[in-house]
Amino acid sequence: MQVISLGIPELDRDLGGGIPTPSLISIEGDYGSGKTVFVQQVVYAMLKSGLRVYVVSSEATVKEYLSMMESVKLDPYSYYLSGQFNIYPLHVEGGRWSEFLSSFFLRVTTNFLELKKKHYDAVIIDSLSVLTVDTPPYEFLTFITRLKNLVSDGKTVLITFHPEFLSEESIMKLRASSDVYFVLKNASISGIDVKVLRIVKLWGVSGERKSAISLEINPQIGLRVMPLSGVKI
Repeated sequence: MQVISLGIPELDRDLGGGIPTPSLISIEGDYGSGKTVFVQQVVYAMLKSGLRVYVVSSEATVKEYLSMMESVKLDPYSYYLSGQFNIYPLHVEGGRWSEFLSSFFLRVTTNFLELKKKHYDAVIIDSLSVLTVDTPPYEFLTFITRLKNLVSDGKTVLITFHPEFLSEESIMKLRASSDVYFVLKNASISGIDVKVLRIVKLWGVSGERKSAISLEINPQIGLRVMPLSGVKI
């Protein structure tokens, strides 16, 4: 197992060194809690370390995803143009999601990842929420099992989700299956909006780590760590 530095010294220190790979990483958070920005920092770190990365996005087009990375001082274009970085938007024409389509696209996504596994080292599913609308529990468990099989093949799989879209039972199964489990929440420090990253589970790192890290998304410098004192959630 390799630990990948995220390129922000304070964040790497608080995480005990960085992000382990291969691993199954789950990131839970409400809308606007900073999941996508944090994940893009992880994506950029993986690309810099030489990994081939796939992103399956249910929330952004290719152009939008690349622009979002650029807006937080990450430059993905050379990796995208060289083929090291690939983005696959997942949308339903007309936006008519249903129980059938959610289950169908959940299977399509895992079939695609299994078919293409020789072409990537890490895959990000951002976000899982629309793929799990009314999905039967047994189908979700099958999905998690198939992701764990990819990890066994040496792949890192990172998924984000909104807790309202999963049952408590499914969340508990996901937490038990994950090697890394983070929860992101909105908070404030002296009137400044920040994101609090709570570390629920983090296997595969050897350094000391904190239980919670406060982050600020600054358009001028990107993601940075803030002091936790005085945080109000």
